[in-house]
Amino acid sequence: MFQKPPQNHILNVGQTLQMNRLYNLLSFPRIFLYTVNALRTQRIFIKNNLEPLIKEFQKDQNSELTNSDVKKIRRYYGYAVPAILGEGFCILRSETLTQNERIALTYLGALTGLYDDFFDKLDTSDSHILELTTNPDEKITRNIHEFLFVKFYLIALNHCPSPNLLKQRFLGVYEAQLLSKRQKDSKLSTEEISSITLLKGGVSLLFYRSALVGQPNKNEESLLYKLGGLMQLENDIFDIHKDYQDNISTLVTTVRKISELRITYTRLHEETMILLSLTHFAKNNKLFFMRFINLIIYRGSVCLDCLERNETLTNGFFSIKDYERKYLICDMGKFKNIIKVFQYFANSKV
Repeated sequence: MFQKPPQNHILNVGQTLQMNRLYNLLSFPRIFLYTVNALRTQRIFIKNNLEPLIKEFQKDQNSELTNSDVKKIRRYYGYAVPAILGEGFCILRSETLTQNERIALTYLGALTGLYDDFFDKLDTSDSHILELTTNPDEKITRNIHEFLFVKFYLIALNHCPSPNLLKQRFLGVYEAQLLSKRQKDSKLSTEEISSITLLKGGVSLLFYRSALVGQPNKNEESLLYKLGGLMQLENDIFDIHKDYQDNISTLVTTVRKISELRITYTRLHEETMILLSLTHFAKNNKLFFMRFINLIIYRGSVCLDCLERNETLTNGFFSIKDYERKYLICDMGKFKNIIKVFQYFANSKV
C-alpha cells in the first residue's frame, strides 16, 4: 500500500528546490557576463584573423563559396566552437584559452561545415575524404572547399599541442560520418539512430578537446563523449526541418510523441551531470561549468516545447509530414524564448 512521505521530507525537498533556484539566480549574472565576454573576444579574433582569409577567396569572381558556406565558417562553428566549447573547457581548468588554443579551435570550427559538406552535398568519395583527413596537402585538393579545408586544417595542426592526437581524433570523426550515412535509411531502428547520434557528438567533442594542452583522463573523456551526444541531439532538434527535407532519420524526425524525446534528452542531460561530478576538477569549477552548459542545453528544451505544441494539430501525436516549415522552426532570438530558457535555467535541479 502506498504511504505518503513524511511531512518533513516534503519540506526538505521543497527547501532544496528553493535553494537550487536561489543559487541558479545568483550565479546567472556571472555566467551571463562570462558568456558575453567570451563571444565578444571570439568575434574580435575572427574579425582580425579569419575574416581577411575568407575575403581573399571571396574576391575571386569564380569562387564556389556560397553565403551559406561563409556563414557556417564565420558565424556558426568558427564562432561557437572556441566561444562556447573552448571557454567551457577553460572553466573546468581554471585557465584562459592560450593564443595557440584559440587559433586551433577557431580553424577546427571553421573547417567543420566544409567537412560535413564532403559527405552531405559535394559527393566527395570516401577514399578522397580519408586522404584529406589523414594527409592534408593543398596539392591533392580539387576545389575551393577542399583547398580551404586543408588550409584551415594545417593551421590548426600547426597550433595544437599534439598533431598526432588531433589526426587520430579526426579519424574517429571520419568513421562516425561514414556511419551516419546510414541515417538515409528510413528502416533504421531507434536504437541504431540513438547510437549514431551519441557517437557523432561524442567523437566531435573529443576532437575539439585535442586542440587544448593536456590530454583528458578517462573520466573527462566519458564526460565529453556524453556531453557531445547531448549536444548532437540538441542540434538535431533545431535541424528537424532541414533533416526531414534531406530524408535524414534522426531521433527527432522519427518520434511520435515529443514527450518521449524529452525523456531521452533529460536522461542524457542528467547522465552528463553525473559524469561531471566524477571528474577531478575543483567543485566550484564543476558547478560553474554545469550552469554555463545548462544555458546552452535548455535552448533545446524550449525548442521541444515549440515542437510539442504541434501535436494539438494532429490528434495528440507528432506528425512531421503534416506541418509547415514555420511550425518546425524555433527562433531563439525571440524575447519570449529567451525568457523561457532563463526559466528553465532558474528551475534547474542539475
